[in-house]
Amino acid sequence: MPSLLLGLCLLELLPGGCATSPASWPRTRRFPSAIFRSARHVGHPLARRPPPGDETSAIVIERIHAAGFRFGTDGTPGALWGYMRTSHELVDPREARAGDVVFFDTRSRGEEDLDCADRVGLVESVDGGGRITFLEARGGQLYRGFVDPHQPLARRDDSGEIVNSFLRPKRLSDPDGTRYFAGEMLCGVARVRLDR
Repeated sequence: MPSLLLGLCLLELLPGGCATSPASWPRTRRFPSAIFRSARHVGHPLARRPPPGDETSAIVIERIHAAGFRFGTDGTPGALWGYMRTSHELVDPREARAGDVVFFDTRSRGEEDLDCADRVGLVESVDGGGRITFLEARGGQLYRGFVDPHQPLARRDDSGEIVNSFLRPKRLSDPDGTRYFAGEMLCGVARVRLDR
């Protein structure tokens, strides 16, 4: 796995920001390119030390700040969810696009959106079938995960391709009804509203 900083720098090289979308999809160009970029200079906090709190939340917060929005959170996915749901646009997971932020609830089975989010990812791309590829940072490394809102309980599709990543390891002691896949835990998708 490449380092977090190298991985984020590689994202800059991709056409159209984080991903190239088919011509028929809404473009994310109106979303500032700073949302997708990592620091370019050595003195940036990510180059010196890992961010406090949740690493992925810190990266998303930094991108939103770079777009000109001023707000404060404690750096947790829950606080970021609270800000995004009250100040920006929530979108149906089937309408997600590159640059959106995905939120997961790995703790409870509640459907209440106020309880959403103890894990967060940045949407890199959405394929033609609706499978979302998202990025997460953990331990200074950049990881790709997958979530398919159309098939929340499937691990792989008929061709063997992963449609939902594991967000929790399976254990023998797990009670019945324990959720493991990203699709089961997806609780929200948010998009920065630039017209505010």
